[in-house]
Amino acid sequence: MIFDYGESVAGPIFCAFVTRGLEDIAAAEIAETTNAAGGLETRPKLVMAHTADAHGFRDLRTVDDVAVVSAHSPSVGNLQDLISLAARHADLKDTVEVARRTGRLDGTFSITVSAAHVAYGPGSVIEEAVASAISARYGWRHVKMQRAPIDVRVFVDGTWALIGVRLFDNPLSRRSYRVVNVRGSLRPTVAAALVRMAAPGSGRQRIWDPFCGSGTILCEAAERGNEVWGTDNDPEAVEAARENLASVKREYWTRIENADSTSPKTWQRHQSATAVVTNLPWGKQVAIESKQALYDGVSAGVVNLVRRGGPGVLLTTEPKLILRRLQREDSLSIEERRIGLLGQTPTILAVLPRQ
Repeated sequence: MIFDYGESVAGPIFCAFVTRGLEDIAAAEIAETTNAAGGLETRPKLVMAHTADAHGFRDLRTVDDVAVVSAHSPSVGNLQDLISLAARHADLKDTVEVARRTGRLDGTFSITVSAAHVAYGPGSVIEEAVASAISARYGWRHVKMQRAPIDVRVFVDGTWALIGVRLFDNPLSRRSYRVVNVRGSLRPTVAAALVRMAAPGSGRQRIWDPFCGSGTILCEAAERGNEVWGTDNDPEAVEAARENLASVKREYWTRIENADSTSPKTWQRHQSATAVVTNLPWGKQVAIESKQALYDGVSAGVVNLVRRGGPGVLLTTEPKLILRRLQREDSLSIEERRIGLLGQTPTILAVLPRQ
């Protein structure tokens, strides 16, 4: 699909903001959930969909946020170009109407800026410049340090820029099941993507997370109708996971155990699992006593799982420590993908039986 860059958008185009490296996963979910008859276009951290019906966007699990696009351009080389995009090309009044947020317009607006590889200033400078242009054009008052009912999304990546209006009051990444948080908790939309990689179809899987933390992966898997079990050696994390998972399905409270998943005995207890999905402990997030034992135990367990026909999907900051062991197995197929998360670039390893 070809967009008329730099011009006001004719017809509704919606922009889904996603984790870098998971654009194709999010695009597949958008294609399933919405009627994007006009096509999809992916860019780093974005999926753009041309559709007349925005209803399905609310059900997306792998998307952080959604906005209605006012204007976008591949040639915003300086701050004045961005101001021009906001002041001349972006019809925010029309966008607010398309987003069905006219009733929320009270004369104020806020701005959320996402900027990368930009030479003309940090997010605060971009926010002030765009806010001044919008206020001058529409007479609206810019609200700082809080989110107004009309929140303008400004996205800049190098010279490519987009301006739009947030579709919903809250980001899609917010989850009602997250009643307890612990250090190192995984972003829910990333957890949802990991689950989709392990269980892409509609069939019911038996998913085990051997390092479940506060249970984000388990909650996402349970929300999709899968059977789930979790293990963690931190009693505080176990209690948090029980509380969070119980808010999805009360009887799953007993599915979380306090145990050491570097032990072969723990993996043997979970041989009935048809898939393993986990966020391995990160050294900067969670203290790791024996990194070698951790990766050796996981590698051996995943090899046995895949030999039984099940997939393993692992998120790790040190993929080489696992790949050394997994690559010795000719029966495995390994897909690697880097993502952007918390200022780092961890790797997802999807380990599958070789076809």
